[in-house]
Amino acid sequence: MSSGTVEFEVPPNFVPFQIADDLEHAHEAVLERIGAAAAGLPADRRRDLVELYAQASAALTEAGAVWSGSWVGTLGDRRSMATLTVTELETGPAPQETAAAGLLEVLAPAPAEDGRPTGVIRRFDAPAGPVVITVGQLPGWRLSADETVPILSAKAYLPMPPGNEGVLIVELSTPDLDHWQDVFAPLLVQVVRSIRFPEGPQPAPDQPAAPPVPSPGAPDLPDDPFGTVLH
Repeated sequence: MSSGTVEFEVPPNFVPFQIADDLEHAHEAVLERIGAAAAGLPADRRRDLVELYAQASAALTEAGAVWSGSWVGTLGDRRSMATLTVTELETGPAPQETAAAGLLEVLAPAPAEDGRPTGVIRRFDAPAGPVVITVGQLPGWRLSADETVPILSAKAYLPMPPGNEGVLIVELSTPDLDHWQDVFAPLLVQVVRSIRFPEGPQPAPDQPAAPPVPSPGAPDLPDDPFGTVLH
């Protein structure tokens, strides 16, 4: 996938989200996505889906989305899904290392009331530069007044090199917490490792790996919290 300023590989079987400019385009996109199942949906349900699609389109446009898509399939004997979104955040000019250090401070999760961390943050060196990765759990979908499906959200923040001011954000979210370490963490790593900035200086392919640097106040974890490494 190339946006002109950045190139990266999209994982196989992820279907891109088509941005809709208005409700008419949103309606067409919904019908195309759900196919024959649309015939069995009540009119009010279809209308809700169209409005939700239009709202998502507006949110992605406002967020500066470069690419967004989702995967739905089966892992083992269970249905699973994940969403991948890549956005560009405009910032002032700064060296990549300086920007990464600032991100570690700004994104450091606040401790919960019991003093335990509410999320995990780590710094790694990717081929395109330093990257700060956060992993946390969101409330997710509410199925009933007493039941919700938690969502695991992992975001990779990669400061752009000189000539490409800003921060590239790669977010992968999934309700399938059981397959995070063996399936979805490697997918996120695959995308981050594939990132290239055509207009900026290219890193050496055999650049030595640097150890992860924990954020201030982060717990000392003996194992890689992402279930994999970037190198």
